Amino acid sequence: MTATAERAEKTGRGERPSAEELVARAEALVPVLRGRAQHCEELRRIPDETMADLTDAGLFDLVAPRSLGGYGYGMREFGTITRILAQGCASTAWVYSFLVVHNVSLVQDTPHLLHGRAFAPCALSAGFQATPSGTAVPVEGGWRLTGRWPFASGIMNSEYSLLITTEDRGDGSEPALLGLVVDVADVTIHDVWHMSGMKGTGSNTFSCEDLFVPADRQWTVFGQEPIHPLDHGEDRPLEGFSMIRMFDVLLAAVAVGSAEACLADYKQRILTRTVGFGLGPQREHREAWVRYGDAVTRTRIARLVWDETHRVVTELADAGEKASLEQACELRMASPAICRLAREAIDTMLDGAGSSVNELRSPFQRYKRDVDTLKSHSYLHWDGAAVTAGAALLGVTDEPDGLLLV
Repeated sequence: MTATAERAEKTGRGERPSAEELVARAEALVPVLRGRAQHCEELRRIPDETMADLTDAGLFDLVAPRSLGGYGYGMREFGTITRILAQGCASTAWVYSFLVVHNVSLVQDTPHLLHGRAFAPCALSAGFQATPSGTAVPVEGGWRLTGRWPFASGIMNSEYSLLITTEDRGDGSEPALLGLVVDVADVTIHDVWHMSGMKGTGSNTFSCEDLFVPADRQWTVFGQEPIHPLDHGEDRPLEGFSMIRMFDVLLAAVAVGSAEACLADYKQRILTRTVGFGLGPQREHREAWVRYGDAVTRTRIARLVWDETHRVVTELADAGEKASLEQACELRMASPAICRLAREAIDTMLDGAGSSVNELRSPFQRYKRDVDTLKSHSYLHWDGAAVTAGAALLGVTDEPDGLLLV
């Protein structure tokens, strides 16, 4: 019996569940993830129990090809489930989305590493092509790799990691960009992820020294190859689609889900809280009504912008098409804008929620810390997005930023 069949038999998932069923399974996990969120922060990685729950719910198999035992769904379901999981735990949703995206790369370029499975957990160092790390020296049968790669979200829960490096041929030629897949067991993980928010992502640095990487471990770095049309003879919905365009949806989904979770908690707090110094039930305070209405509107705007981004990226993925420059610019600016809107909504709520929400164990404090940390991510930072996209839209640059064109 194959590993995929064994898992299906164990979990009772012999048949492909509907998209609605998978969404329902994600929703059912939200209270479970909320209950583990503090533990996830303290552990600074996704708990094994959560990885097992995501596996048993079939969520890791979501976009994997049906020929491999996956479910063959696309961005519509993937984005929705990521946003829902973020309502339970932002770190879990972040790592979940990264592991699934990187499995798409494994399926496309190194399917032998799956060993007959639909899914293998795989991290990625955030050293993009603009700042590749390390050096790979060609040798017989592969490369000798040396270097250090930062911000590998999910590496504490992964079997493999993708990285971007440069190939030094030793002939004086310009080093070429190279994507490689390494076994996490073969690298050194440096425990550097001590952050105020998104603690459970375990986005540590890893390194290796003169590590042999076989020739069959090369993967396609974003933008190196054109997006190819879908093979309509099989459900492989995201194979060949731009990883960056997927991130337009997935990274912002974590911010929106966090704001939605905060809003639900804030409503209950207003309805049940008694304000100190004899000021009585907060539900009777007019300023609480106004602040809640403000928070609802800000959260709704963040969700509406995300929904539109989700729609555009889903339609591109379904058609196997590349975004136009104008679309790419709009999507590139939407991601940090959504994060900023979510952060403003959360700040509005915390300003009127009382001093106890500043306790480190308070979920309100976690929502704030997580989204504050999210906005610092290079892809969710407003200045970087607006400068490159604005210049491209105005036509004042001859070479648009590479992240717009993939």
